[in-house]
Amino acid sequence: MGDVTVKIRLFASLRRFQPKGSDAPFPLTLPAGAVVADAIAALGIPVKSAGIVACNDVRLEPTSPLVDGTEVSIFPPLAGGAGVASEAERLRPIAGRYL
Repeated sequence: MGDVTVKIRLFASLRRFQPKGSDAPFPLTLPAGAVVADAIAALGIPVKSAGIVACNDVRLEPTSPLVDGTEVSIFPPLAGGAGVASEAERLRPIAGRYL
């Protein structure tokens, strides 16, 4: 079997891993049978820095196989949010409303 070539689109802080002089999306060729984790490693992106990986609006797992010719988008972990509210916090009125 031959290689698999996918188009990679990096977002936000991950753009620093894009090859110099290339525009997004850029091609990445890997051995047949490659998975998402292989693409992340080939780009030199630390595993924890690849927060969300998607293809065709579907979230991919590190073990998801890569399909030749598809476009893969890689986002850094998203920050923000308040986390999980405790029972007391959810029952506390905020601007006249409850969470």
